[in-house]
Amino acid sequence: MNSNLSERIKQARKHAGLTQKELADKVGLSQTAIHKIECGRSRLSRKTVSIALTCGVDPIWLDTGLGEMALAGGAHYASVPGGTLKEGESYRPFPLIARIPLVSWDDMAKFCGESKDNFNPSITAWVPVSPRASERCFALKVPDDSMEPEFYEGEIIVVDPTMPGSHNQFLVAREGSNRPTFKQMIHHGDQQYLKPLNPRYPLIEVRGSLQVCGVAICKYKEYDQH
Repeated sequence: MNSNLSERIKQARKHAGLTQKELADKVGLSQTAIHKIECGRSRLSRKTVSIALTCGVDPIWLDTGLGEMALAGGAHYASVPGGTLKEGESYRPFPLIARIPLVSWDDMAKFCGESKDNFNPSITAWVPVSPRASERCFALKVPDDSMEPEFYEGEIIVVDPTMPGSHNQFLVAREGSNRPTFKQMIHHGDQQYLKPLNPRYPLIEVRGSLQVCGVAICKYKEYDQH
């Protein structure tokens, strides 16, 4: 579909049956700001995900124009009070799912610590996730059995790179220029450790600077249907 962001936002708003003021109120902007965005006079990417979820459209489609507009499994906010659309159809007040990109560990290591504008990894698949995830979240496959029994090799974790990481959290981090690893952060006094949950693996003492690439906020697993 050949369209720009302003056209897609206008299309999404109409899809949701919202006026510019109603959309503005729901996402915390002024009506003037929405008007400027739809006229192509302003680009406000920090609200793109909020606008998409409010209108019940795919955030990826709204931001890039790729894929389908409708958010699978979701429903938009209704502008009609009372919990029903004009046609009497019931609705859910929030979309059920959004999608985030599944990326490789090699790409994640390359872009770890980069700004949002520079984070452009190759996308191998899309993973459904709760809309509570930040717009910078991405997914990774658990690379080995070092985090069993909580995380099994091949399971998918959702990583939020906006979170700094704290004691007892599961996170993706690297020491210096080492390859990133998925472990539990442990603070003991002034010392930091990266702890594998599988007792067959050793506790890693952090001796240099530790860069947190992101904190695991949930995991996703598909089961073989064959």
